[in-house]
Amino acid sequence: MLKRFLPKQPKFFELILKITEESFEAAKLLDKIVREPENIEDIASQIHIIENKCDDYTHTVKNELNDTFITPIDREDIFAITNSLDDVVDGIDSIAAKFKMYKVKTNLKYGPQLASIILSQTELLVSAVRSMTKNKYRETLDKLISVRNLETEGDTIFRDSIIYLFDNESDVIEVIKKKEILEKFEKAVDKCQTATLAIEGALIKNM
Repeated sequence: MLKRFLPKQPKFFELILKITEESFEAAKLLDKIVREPENIEDIASQIHIIENKCDDYTHTVKNELNDTFITPIDREDIFAITNSLDDVVDGIDSIAAKFKMYKVKTNLKYGPQLASIILSQTELLVSAVRSMTKNKYRETLDKLISVRNLETEGDTIFRDSIIYLFDNESDVIEVIKKKEILEKFEKAVDKCQTATLAIEGALIKNM
């Protein structure tokens, strides 16, 4: 079962795993931003460094695809997985950039809950990629389902956060800023779900 996942070209899976691990590190830093807003600029800069590093990994994967005749799984699957995981890091970087740019005056209600969702999702994605490369189909699928369950939870928290924002924030400019940041959180949560679909698609084709 999944014998084709045994890496003939381990560089692909190594690079994909690095992107996933870096997304988890970025999520840890994002979690710090919502809990330590006084350090936003420094932490946002650290996240952006991670984002640049993942861009480099992604470009390396694409270059390797062009140079490799036989790949461990279909090229389009490697491409889809890599891009979707890189999008997760991009999403986290986008949230951090908005925090840094807008300098919101008060703490973001529900921000810690949304950051925690992304933190858990990225941790599960790391574990899913590791189990995928070890040919553990059921274990990988279970982790992907958990990521998607967290996306559903994130949708509920996002709706609650928007309701709270409009009910309790009187400063119109702050409403605009916080709403945009919350929307960035929702998109990042969704990108984690999209990554699970790319990984699951490859699993199904290679069972």
